[in-house]
Amino acid sequence: MEPSLNTWTIIFLIAATQGVFLSVMLFFRKSGANKILGGLILGFSLCLLFYVAYWTGYFRLLPWRVSAIQGLTFMFGPLAYFYLRSDRKKLFFNYWHFLPFVLYTVYFASDVPPRIIPRHFLAIIQVSHLLIYSSILFYWLSRNKGYSNGALKRYTWQNKVAWAFMSYSLSFLLYYVLVWTGLLKVEYDYVISLASSFFIYFIGYHGFQKQEVLKMNEGRNYDKSSLSPSASHSIMKKLKALMEDEKPYLKNSLRLNDIADQLQILPHHISQVINEIEEKNFSDYINKYRIEEAKKLLIESNYKVLHVAFDSGFNNKASFNNAFKKTTGVTPSKYRESSMEHYSNE
Repeated sequence: MEPSLNTWTIIFLIAATQGVFLSVMLFFRKSGANKILGGLILGFSLCLLFYVAYWTGYFRLLPWRVSAIQGLTFMFGPLAYFYLRSDRKKLFFNYWHFLPFVLYTVYFASDVPPRIIPRHFLAIIQVSHLLIYSSILFYWLSRNKGYSNGALKRYTWQNKVAWAFMSYSLSFLLYYVLVWTGLLKVEYDYVISLASSFFIYFIGYHGFQKQEVLKMNEGRNYDKSSLSPSASHSIMKKLKALMEDEKPYLKNSLRLNDIADQLQILPHHISQVINEIEEKNFSDYINKYRIEEAKKLLIESNYKVLHVAFDSGFNNKASFNNAFKKTTGVTPSKYRESSMEHYSNE
């Protein structure tokens, strides 16, 4: 059978072309977050072009190593995760997340024929990878709700991104379930790919339009605030009293909404006051108290650093070390050592 296009494949070809164009537009935006989003859209568009080549038969005219394009799915999860954690000024990026993609690419770039590793095994890894990152997106959102100024609008958008990515991952899973059960028809394949395209391009087009949500982590402009200076200072006074008397920061799961419930003040107003008076976001403000608590424990106790981290309100040693060094300029161990030397010399 000669390679040929039909109505469905023409639609997907157009969609993939538009996706490439959209990714280029996103790359030209100054925001680092948009460049990450552009990478996600470009990767998906290239995969969609590969599917078109497969459906139309043109795939048979290409080298078998072109199948390595399917490995781009290992980049989708990390890129979606990086996008959620980035804004216009702060770019979150970690190369270790791309290790599965690198291994997949090296495998296809080698002289080993692709049939050495069963196709269904590679598919299981791909599906698992997508579902794991879907879970990571929702876990990260649950841990970071309310930490930034104007969080509601940004959090709503981030939730849409997470759900769209989860929907894409489930459609990917559905495809292979139909393949493994022998129920797959080409029409089902088209419908699943159409749904996948919708979920990915939903993120891309709306992310391109919703530039304001990328500003939410940069600090809000409160010039038109409904809070008067006296009201702001009154809230800050109550907040400081709560911190000093009840020490809620020792609870490692503390959220802005928890403080708001205790003070009976709107979360937005608390976030605003911290930003205006302390010039910090909520997370940094809480960590300020935790670091002071950790300093006392490091000097006055023989607890191990991990024990100090937990007792001062941190979730793990890594975040404690990073926050402590950011504030003091030294690691907790070095701070304890320096403090002991100071006292011994007195």
